[in-house]
Amino acid sequence: MSDRTTFMNIKTQGRSGVGSLSIDETTIRWTPRGEDASTGRRLDGKNVSLATWSMFGKRLGSCCIYDKDGEGKMRCDGFVRKDREKLADALKKCGGGNHTIRLEDREYSSAGLCGGSVEFEESRLVLRPAAGMIHHKSNTEKTEIGEEEDVEATKRIFEVDARHVSQCVLPSGIGSKGGEPKEVTMQFVENDAGDGDEHQLVELRVWVPPDAPIDNEDLDDDREPGATRLQQRIMKLSKMRAVTGDMLAEFASDDGTFLLPRGRYGVEMYSSFFRMHGNMYDYKIAYSDVERYILLPKNDDIHYVLIIALDKPIRQGQQRYAFLVWQLKRSDASIDINLTDQAIIDRYGENTGLKPSLTGPYYQLVARVFKVLSSKKVYTTGKFKSSDDRHAVSCSVKARTGQLYPLERSFVFIHQPTLVLRFEDIAAVEFERFSGYGQGSATRNFDLRVTMKSSSTDSGKNDEHVFTSIERTEYNILSEFLSNKNLKIKNLQTAETEQQQQLSNLLDDDDDDDDD
Repeated sequence: MSDRTTFMNIKTQGRSGVGSLSIDETTIRWTPRGEDASTGRRLDGKNVSLATWSMFGKRLGSCCIYDKDGEGKMRCDGFVRKDREKLADALKKCGGGNHTIRLEDREYSSAGLCGGSVEFEESRLVLRPAAGMIHHKSNTEKTEIGEEEDVEATKRIFEVDARHVSQCVLPSGIGSKGGEPKEVTMQFVENDAGDGDEHQLVELRVWVPPDAPIDNEDLDDDREPGATRLQQRIMKLSKMRAVTGDMLAEFASDDGTFLLPRGRYGVEMYSSFFRMHGNMYDYKIAYSDVERYILLPKNDDIHYVLIIALDKPIRQGQQRYAFLVWQLKRSDASIDINLTDQAIIDRYGENTGLKPSLTGPYYQLVARVFKVLSSKKVYTTGKFKSSDDRHAVSCSVKARTGQLYPLERSFVFIHQPTLVLRFEDIAAVEFERFSGYGQGSATRNFDLRVTMKSSSTDSGKNDEHVFTSIERTEYNILSEFLSNKNLKIKNLQTAETEQQQQLSNLLDDDDDDDDD
């Protein structure tokens, strides 16, 4: 039986509650209290190269475990000071054979500093106290405190792994128009596997003096501002621009506009993901994170909109986007696919419509490339036609005007907010009379209230969406459509009676006018 060392009441990053950390000759395993070991976390000892030990205050010990590439794989808190030697002995025996895991001491500054000098250790950005940042209490203590400064300078204020950065931008702008950049904003990959009540660092903003040296670099009068140099260094180390494989297709930023997130992005297509490249933000999105595509014609007869529904929303600052809304031209265009005919057949099969050179309406080409490369369906409009022979009806959601598309299996509203309401998730719909701007408008408009099933919402409540200011000429068309879809209409008979009464009142008003 293998020699196993166990530590109780240990908490690991990304999981709420405590558990036990067990280390034997081959494995490091954390198991949550009262649960099966399969629900915990496991690391193979031979893939671990380093562990660090830190004390926070007098009682709390913490251990971070790194793989051979220097990436942090597990952080465990809840140790006491006397556990340090016991943990070091257990790690030394883990891995088997001649492989040993060393435990290094790593001290963090508790002097209350919020600034310092930047260094890079492999892919980790480390902020250390800079010389002169610790204030002297008095001149008589200068020598003693000076010695303290030398010790304090070896400690860390904080560190982050640049490989966990999902965005790194200069919010202050670049160049003479935006002014000299002095801030760098980093956004981090969100861990969906963690518990919902676990706090995560999602954004960090740092101020950088223009002439600050980055990682002890040589100073040069012609160098870029400090914020720009730091941003460029982080971008090189982060995974956001790590591209594997050849680019298969490219869509220029001038050929379409993203309505959400707003801006122009160039789109590069690869075998397993696509990449959006903008002036400030880059996004790398795996096809496996795409739920569906929806292609809709806009009422301007000039553009189509491609909605990319994401399982994992992207972020810009505090804003999260679960839908990418891409406005595309209807005009003809041509694009090249960087694959031969045989390579396309070998990868994606025959009769996919994909060729080394494609020509046709631009929105169709984009939808076809996404459909084939990701093996995901593209949904579009069905048989519904409004009173003016369009696939959508104009309406509003709160203060925002847009178009509501009744598709074969869902409602879609674009573009702000973008809503996709599946019929299977709808509990009931209800027609309501619009009464916002006087008696006359009540005869020309109505509202549609959609109540969702509680099981389809994150809150567990019956969320409602109200589409207002729909032209009354669309009532019969919508009511017939919803009836054919077997959706529960709460007040269909009442709504029809009100409509007949209002039409009767209109006829009476016309008769009164004739008598006059």
